Amino acid sequence: MPLPSSGAISLNQIHVEAGGSSGSQASLNDADIRAMIGKSSGAQNSFSEYRGVSASQPSVSYRGRTITTGNGFPQGYVSLSSGSKLVVVCLQLGGGTNTYCSIGSTSLTLASKMDTLAPVTGIWAGVWTSAVYYGVTSASGSQIVTGNGGSGRSCSTVYEITGYNSSTPYTTDTGQNASLSYAASATVSSQYNGMTIGSAITEDSYSQSGVTVSNADSIEQIHLESASAHVSWYDAGTPSGNRTYTVTVTNPGPTQAANAATIQIATASWK
Repeated sequence: MPLPSSGAISLNQIHVEAGGSSGSQASLNDADIRAMIGKSSGAQNSFSEYRGVSASQPSVSYRGRTITTGNGFPQGYVSLSSGSKLVVVCLQLGGGTNTYCSIGSTSLTLASKMDTLAPVTGIWAGVWTSAVYYGVTSASGSQIVTGNGGSGRSCSTVYEITGYNSSTPYTTDTGQNASLSYAASATVSSQYNGMTIGSAITEDSYSQSGVTVSNADSIEQIHLESASAHVSWYDAGTPSGNRTYTVTVTNPGPTQAANAATIQIATASWK
């Protein structure tokens, strides 16, 4: 169970939460203790940083998708579970004008967004948006996803996270094509037992499951009108250290440029 959120905390309490035996020798620099709050060896570390912290990993569930093949935001409904939870909405939009997203009456916070032109000559310089938004809500049942941006073929995917230490991501990262290829990557400095959720929009594959993501536990994808692939994923129980998510179009369909595909990636990570 989580450590107390207020008041005094003992080293023994912290050690037990990390999986150690009560009364056994421990220090704040022990790897299992540091991992609970993502500290590196020898980093400054205080007892107060462990208030409310749990050694267990967050849990995630996929709640649904909204799509549009016309201009505008992919507004639509998904079903949320009961109780308080962290809702994460991944956007994969045609166009680059997104500035907000909400679910039900909850205005979400932008974690990360990639909507800049691909920087490599020879890759189609289309401005697509991949973004990750988040917010805590107790709303349940059918809830509408709203926002702005989108210009043809756009999508949102919705996840719920429970059992987290903090609703604010500990890191947010982005990526896009860095070479003439059908792949792009984002690298995350991950925490032990953390949770990373990612979003990507790419040019299409001939296959409805033709986009892969390295290190992903579960991938949601849809390919719209033989033009664009809309992908989100999660990686639960992450290890400490750099963790790279490479998005690859494995069976390329018609593209705007030879030997390459536009790929935009956004990620956010929680513990």
